[in-house]
Amino acid sequence: MSSNRIRVHTAIDDIGPEWDILMAATTAPVFYRRPFLRAFEKHPLHPIQRTAYILVTDPRGHLLAGLPAYLQQGIDPVQVFADHFPDAVGRSALVSHVWHCYDTVLPVHPEASDAARAAITTLREVAADWGASLYGMANVDAAGPLPPLLAEQGLESVDIDIGWGLDLTDYSGYEGYLSSLRRKPRQNLTHDLRLAAQAGVAVRKVPAAEADLDGFVDLARATAAKHNNSGYYQPGLFQDFTLALGDHAEVLEFRIADRLICSGLALLDDTRYHYWTCGFAPMSGFSTFYVAFDHMMRNAFTSGRNWVELGRRNPVFKRRYGLTPRTLTAWFTNP
Repeated sequence: MSSNRIRVHTAIDDIGPEWDILMAATTAPVFYRRPFLRAFEKHPLHPIQRTAYILVTDPRGHLLAGLPAYLQQGIDPVQVFADHFPDAVGRSALVSHVWHCYDTVLPVHPEASDAARAAITTLREVAADWGASLYGMANVDAAGPLPPLLAEQGLESVDIDIGWGLDLTDYSGYEGYLSSLRRKPRQNLTHDLRLAAQAGVAVRKVPAAEADLDGFVDLARATAAKHNNSGYYQPGLFQDFTLALGDHAEVLEFRIADRLICSGLALLDDTRYHYWTCGFAPMSGFSTFYVAFDHMMRNAFTSGRNWVELGRRNPVFKRRYGLTPRTLTAWFTNP
């Protein structure tokens, strides 16, 4: 029988540095780091009813596994519940992680598989105690270590999206990546970069605190409106959230004279450069989207990190530019 101990907290700052030590040791994505979790508590990008941080420790108190989970109702941005669990529509669900996270993991000490099982068991128990109709995890890599554990625990899997990224260590640098592309995609990038330079586009990379975040939100909302998703960027709230990320966020801004024509937001952790989101204005003669992609990829290579994340959607473009797909799954069942 396991001798592990369980603790459940409702605020990240009620947990000591053991959380940060585990996240660093397991190279957990930025979505699991204290600044992101604290920012989501203070400035939730979608409504949250309650928050749980599930901690599994050994008898001496050493943290073996940590899992954030969020009780929410009526939040279904990618139609997981509507399409696959219709009985849960409009009812509460306990979900790990938030929907803005496309890289859901279970940070756990590599020699503590029993702690991972205990974390999932506790997730179910918290869901039952809080009256959730479903519990589970969304945006889990189908090829990662979590699916066998979740299946063992009786959760049901559905494919929900494709995530995209690139192993930067496969290339000598950005120019090596560029030369690996087929001729047409490579020419498209260099063509648009040349026209952008001729149009007088100036680029600057700044910390979030120095960025024009109001301008970013305006562009991002206009871009997202094409997909009926402008609510992803709530004015005021999104700026406050981004500022709360501190050193884990940076912004790439593109201007012609004083006009902001494109703004991209990158999230940073120890090993990954996340091209998280971008807003852009359509321009005559060149694509601001292509120009932003080029500069974000350059920054990813020069950042010293070994992986770049490029989120979900836009598969035609991402295949064309050599990015690696991975199937993202959701795992849910009744508590």
